[in-house]
Amino acid sequence: MIKYINTIKKLIADRYIVNLATISSNVKQISFTFDDVPESAFLHAQPILDKYQFKATFYLALSFLDSDSENENFYSKANLISCHSNGHELGCHTYSHIHFYESLSSSFIESNIHINQKKLNELGINESFENFSYPYGEQTKKSKKIVSKVFKTCRGIDHGINRKRVDLHNLKAVKLYENLYSIDKLFSILEDLDKSGGWLIFYTHDVKPDFSQYGCSPEYFERVVQKCKDLNIDIKTIRDGVENLS
Repeated sequence: MIKYINTIKKLIADRYIVNLATISSNVKQISFTFDDVPESAFLHAQPILDKYQFKATFYLALSFLDSDSENENFYSKANLISCHSNGHELGCHTYSHIHFYESLSSSFIESNIHINQKKLNELGINESFENFSYPYGEQTKKSKKIVSKVFKTCRGIDHGINRKRVDLHNLKAVKLYENLYSIDKLFSILEDLDKSGGWLIFYTHDVKPDFSQYGCSPEYFERVVQKCKDLNIDIKTIRDGVENLS
């Protein structure tokens, strides 16, 4: 029953569209994004991106700062400062990584987003979050209405390449989950992009040899990055990618 109710909430949210954009047929671009973000993404994925001179977007829930779990360590202040100083974008993922499918008040959601921005600036990083990704991919009409007033874009987890008419507050994405998609599958998606254009947004979490079900190995990640370079497709942060649509 709960799963059915959440599906209905997502369908209602999908119908609530604030900002449609048209992606012209000559747009061909890729964004790499990370959710949460485990320390391994900064230790293994960021150096690969820097090696190829590509910039990515890291969606942060700053309650994870200096925290760890049984299977994962999260980032430090030094990780964030290095990432930011190397030209990568920092995006918002709420402060507490909240479940939008729960019965949350508008004031709580707004406060959680505000706290995340405040915590970032308290670290000495003078940047305003411009873009957002939904924790767990959960969207309701209420939450979407709130975040669409604050952020230029919101990335969801609906699978696909963004083409033609797109909802900027529910951008599609493709998982870089090594246990889910083979390299051949990802290469076929990239070749489809190269042939027909659009905005392809990749996302993952951890990047390490003993990757989780939500992540991938450094070797897998670099093969995807190398394929992007070989195809000579523009790699952009979400911030730069949305500006390229206008």
